[in-house]
Amino acid sequence: MTNPLGKKIASPDKFSPNILFPISRTDQRQGMTHTFRGKDIWNLHEVIWINKMGKVFHNELSVVIDASSPYTVESKSLKLFVNSFIHKRFSSLSEVKKILRKHLEKLTKSKIQIKSIYQPWAEKGKNVVVARKKIAPPSGQKSKTVLYFDGFRSLCPITNQPDNAKIKITGAFSNADQNAISVMLGRYHKSEGYHERCTEEILSELLEMNFNAKQVEAFFERRGGIAIIPVRHK
Repeated sequence: MTNPLGKKIASPDKFSPNILFPISRTDQRQGMTHTFRGKDIWNLHEVIWINKMGKVFHNELSVVIDASSPYTVESKSLKLFVNSFIHKRFSSLSEVKKILRKHLEKLTKSKIQIKSIYQPWAEKGKNVVVARKKIAPPSGQKSKTVLYFDGFRSLCPITNQPDNAKIKITGAFSNADQNAISVMLGRYHKSEGYHERCTEEILSELLEMNFNAKQVEAFFERRGGIAIIPVRHK
């Protein structure tokens, strides 16, 4: 199977685990100076499956892949694989989870967790600012432990389509820091990068600029029934 991203591919007409395509973490991180721990949460909103009696079920599940895994999964191939579930008969949701875990562990060469759907935070975020202005260094009283931002945008490096996200940053910050970081995040507005790479670059840039950041979580908007939420920390 070749990388299906950016290609027109028909929906599978049979159960198709071989359609899954691996993405090398090493290739994805070329040029990065920092290595972070964390996880990637994949919200699968359209898990449609059929039981032995022919009854159709619709479930939402989260797949959690450790950020240290040698490989992750290409998103379109995962969507196609999940779509192929309708061509197989399952005894229960537990069997669906078992099959999903089995094939993703084989692909990523790591342990996979299957959980209930992960929900986004409810807090309203500060708007990301797209402007050509100097980013102020860290300053002021560190009264905030969590910063929320809305309006983050990057571009898919294959299709050049926009990827939109909410950003949550944990650490110790001042109001001035929040304003400066909103401008920093705006610099990604026309930058190409996969979700995981963008999240790691954000944390790396914050640390290089001496902001007291401990963790970055990027909740990217759902596309094709899948939302990807990378979480990275020191």
